[in-house]
Amino acid sequence: MRRPAWSARLKPAYRAWQRLRFASAGTTGDTSRVSRHWSRLASDAFVRDLDRVSWTGIPQVHLNHNYLITGARDSYWVEWMRDRLFPGGEAGDVLSMGCGAGHLDRIFRRCGYRFRSFTGIDIAEGAVEQARALGSAVDLAPTVRYEAADLNRYRLPQGAFDFIYFFQSLHHLEALEHVLEQCQRALRPGGILLVNEFVGPSRFQWTAKQVKMANGLLALLPEELRRVGGGVKAEVDCPTIRQMMAQDPSEAVRSGEIEQQLKARFTIVDEWNWGGTLNHLVFHDIAANFDQDNARHRAIIEFLIAQENLVIREGLLPSDFKVFVGTA
Repeated sequence: MRRPAWSARLKPAYRAWQRLRFASAGTTGDTSRVSRHWSRLASDAFVRDLDRVSWTGIPQVHLNHNYLITGARDSYWVEWMRDRLFPGGEAGDVLSMGCGAGHLDRIFRRCGYRFRSFTGIDIAEGAVEQARALGSAVDLAPTVRYEAADLNRYRLPQGAFDFIYFFQSLHHLEALEHVLEQCQRALRPGGILLVNEFVGPSRFQWTAKQVKMANGLLALLPEELRRVGGGVKAEVDCPTIRQMMAQDPSEAVRSGEIEQQLKARFTIVDEWNWGGTLNHLVFHDIAANFDQDNARHRAIIEFLIAQENLVIREGLLPSDFKVFVGTA
């Protein structure tokens, strides 16, 4: 069967999401270890592997993100946000916090955002080197500076930026108070902060209700879609804090506090749910089993997305991923 046209259109977007999702900014616990970890995860090979195990390897998930932000699946949220925040595309002097390899930076540029100057900061030197090389190829801005640094300790210049954004990087930062206060300091009057983040349970310590609902959805899936390794996924993964620390000490280090810390320092003018409360858990390790050429598989994906949207919309569970637009 021929692959649907929308799948091809979305493929670059969800591959970019993978890179962005796994490009970190740092944690105060072990800076060199975190830097090495995230430099490795910036590789194309890792992103290809991630497509097979993560909910973000499912194209319909990205269509749903568009719907949750814009109200229409075929309205790309990045372009919609451009028109909402920067009519004409002029974003001024811009800072990407936890930029990774600069993938969202280049997406913004391709989608009509215009930068007077651009700065990107990330702890991973390997990712920053990629950002420098690839940014120069797309004429990102008249002045571009990418820097490898630990944002937990970094001091930003006062009143230097018109637009600051985080994309799946703030939940890797331990010093939330310092980082957000630096953003307050660095934003000019009328400047905009965009935060697209995981704000669910810190260290992935899922709630009992969340696990129960996710396992309920998982149990509805046929065995062919739950196969992983040499076995069958019977329940969602619930890592211990020790396991989380061993794999990556920066992962979701204080994610459950982000929303509170953000709202204590910025006026939030827009806020949207991004989902993931259930399907982040359900699709983990089994995403590759869903064949986009199989109509039944696509229908099951749509069912899972609809169930999660309903649960969050009705207030039964909060959204683990959210998008905020704020001003200082």
